[in-house]
Amino acid sequence: MAAGNGLVETYRGGVAAWECDAFGHLNIAFYVERFGDAAHALLARHAPGRSWRTVSLYTRYPKELRAGDAIVIGSAIIGVEEAVLRLGHRAGDGAGDEVSTSAEHVLALRAPDGAEWAGLRADLAQAAIARQDEAFAPLDSPPGPGPIAAVRDRVKAREVDETGHLSLFGFVDRFSTSCLLTLNAIGITGAYMRAASRGYATFETRLDLDPVPPSVGAGVEIRSGVLEVGNSSLKLLHEMRGVQSGARLARFYQAGVHFDLAARRSVPLPQDVRDRAASLRVAPRS
Repeated sequence: MAAGNGLVETYRGGVAAWECDAFGHLNIAFYVERFGDAAHALLARHAPGRSWRTVSLYTRYPKELRAGDAIVIGSAIIGVEEAVLRLGHRAGDGAGDEVSTSAEHVLALRAPDGAEWAGLRADLAQAAIARQDEAFAPLDSPPGPGPIAAVRDRVKAREVDETGHLSLFGFVDRFSTSCLLTLNAIGITGAYMRAASRGYATFETRLDLDPVPPSVGAGVEIRSGVLEVGNSSLKLLHEMRGVQSGARLARFYQAGVHFDLAARRSVPLPQDVRDRAASLRVAPRS
């Protein structure tokens, strides 16, 4: 699956072994990086010479990708709104119609001129196609950060994009690490995962970025918490803030399952882990 049904092929590549995480499948940061590349390719076609920033990137992962798998992405404009552009991405192996990953990507023009955006908006609307995947339902997430101190570090030069700010990969790589620290806090430790052959498989993420991303040298920290505990599922919320400013930089919702690494399927959470996870829920809205 790639092009067709109005989609334009925007990326073609594969999964390298070094891109896979401790659970044996492609790390979510590399999915997001590829969708960023796909968006760049599509916008270079429809709006060359313009600079865009990601507002949000929501992704579903119906099929895990492992080392050696091919990735072909088809993309299209699926909405042109008052201030943002909405793209749809679908990834597969290029050999059939199966979708391994799909995403809804919202972008805004950097420093837009009103007249320029009005004209560009009309042109982009002409290229839009109907949405091909189910819309993401609104998420009523708590207003504040979670109780778990997950990540604290600073932005490195190797992590920034062409604007000099933290890249999509840099954001999600940290949120992926935050997931590991959150699992550790609820009792799914490295020792437990190795002994029981268990892991965590993500099936949905939602990245929301604030307008001004951090640049090289900026300190960042992430606090995490549990939104919901199911029989085998865990829904997490991670929030990144600037260490010096205290300003929120991004939020990341992550839904996944407790995973049997040998059988490659979900399995129930141990009761003690469920109890610990319930005690570390993010504070609800008042």
